[in-house]
Amino acid sequence: MNKDLTLAWTRDFTLAWAEWWTKYMHPRLVEVFGVGVPNQISYFNGRLLETYRLTEESRAFIDAVVNMDLDSGIFGEEKINRYVEVIEQIRELIRNVNKNKDFKNRIVFEELMKLSKEMYPWYTVSYLLPQEQWASQLTKKYPKESVEILARLIEARKNSEGTIEELIEYWRAVAGVLLSERKFQSKYASFVTFTEIMQMLDHENCLLSREELENRYTGYIFLGDKVYSNISKETFFEKNGFHFVAFSNESTDQEIKGVVSCIGPASITGNVSVILKNSEVGNFKEGSILVTVMTNPFFIPIMKKAKAVITDEGGITCHASIVSRELNIPCITGTKFGTKVLKDGDKVEVDATNGIIKKL
Repeated sequence: MNKDLTLAWTRDFTLAWAEWWTKYMHPRLVEVFGVGVPNQISYFNGRLLETYRLTEESRAFIDAVVNMDLDSGIFGEEKINRYVEVIEQIRELIRNVNKNKDFKNRIVFEELMKLSKEMYPWYTVSYLLPQEQWASQLTKKYPKESVEILARLIEARKNSEGTIEELIEYWRAVAGVLLSERKFQSKYASFVTFTEIMQMLDHENCLLSREELENRYTGYIFLGDKVYSNISKETFFEKNGFHFVAFSNESTDQEIKGVVSCIGPASITGNVSVILKNSEVGNFKEGSILVTVMTNPFFIPIMKKAKAVITDEGGITCHASIVSRELNIPCITGTKFGTKVLKDGDKVEVDATNGIIKKL
């Protein structure tokens, strides 16, 4: 098998999410679509979680989705309406947990697991199919039905945007409470597996290795059912025969290019505020230019205060694009290198007509 890798996304995700996806969501995709993505690699780079997939597996998955028989009802109104209903059930449960600080409630934990399994295939579809390259495939296969299908999925995505982030924050909070009871600092809450969370919920005497948590805190890789620490991403890829070619850098240290997702003036000047994690949104300076990997609903309050929004990832159907258009805030997505080239306090000029950012 060809072992070429694609970087799927970089997010403020946790080790619990990495195991949850591999152990529960991949099998669910196989159940619904007949194919999944079995070799997903999660790499914590010291700040965010990078997710890599075998290029061939990713293509096989989306091909299977695009070629689903419409008679199955997979993209039908009934399925999508149920998906939106499940999303609201998930959010209501999380709202109640947050309100009551009921983070050790095992019944709620199980119910959220059940609902997340039900919703995930349609969560995936609503994010993937409206993207240009796959939408064109669907349109080619189903020229009459595709317009209605894509409109339905885009609307569903608007309703579901941020659900994964909300689940992750819930699991992070649960882990934090359970670790605190065991005299661990809350900073380790992102570095326990999903299985370890369940074990701590079920057994008061379940103890974790302080050394192992510290190793994960400095960097880890998750693949299959195993956590690898004290190994670099490059070494791990080489030892396992994986090949990854980073994006070719069409930008320079002085100029970055992206896709205009919400058009604006050709010259917007301001200082950069780099926000990468939900926990950092309080650091945003009003009137700054928001630079991030990708936004989610936790970012909306600071998006409202931004002169412009710049992201590494995404296109015209991503969260940053949709929200920026709703708020009428200039937005450039898909720069690939924005967070690497731009630093807090940098003065830049944003051309929100042509998708160019220049350092001044």
